[in-house]
Amino acid sequence: MRSMSRPVHARQLVSGTTREEAFAALLDVHSVPEWAFGVSRISLLDGMTVMVPGVSMEFVLNAAGFTHEVVSIITVLQAPQVLEWRYVHGAVGGGGWMVEEAGPRTVEMTLWTDYEVRPAWLNAVAHRPFFRRVTEDLLRRSMRRLGQRLSGRDG
Repeated sequence: MRSMSRPVHARQLVSGTTREEAFAALLDVHSVPEWAFGVSRISLLDGMTVMVPGVSMEFVLNAAGFTHEVVSIITVLQAPQVLEWRYVHGAVGGGGWMVEEAGPRTVEMTLWTDYEVRPAWLNAVAHRPFFRRVTEDLLRRSMRRLGQRLSGRDG
């Protein structure tokens, strides 16, 4: 995929979990707002109840005073290692998760996304350094929170 000029990568080592447990947490759309900072709602569309390739997913982002809806389509789902999507409304580009074994009951989780926000005026705002830092901070905090949940340190 061509660069959308705003690639974001985040990586987290998580001990106390397996690839299967970590991947299951990513597929549990109802719990995503509990650990993903800035995501207020996420749902599968078209009456679907499980993530499979071709399923559309809508999520509502709330950050820095902006609310934005984005729809993506799941393009790759290779449990327990790879989940990828393509943005089709509210943004263009794509992203994904990779879950790799890093040791006994330890995984390395990598999130990547490369996008342009729609409409264009919001994309211009999203490219400002302040908003880029907010986005990167939300991703890092989200990955830490997910890691804490998976390792059992989240009460």
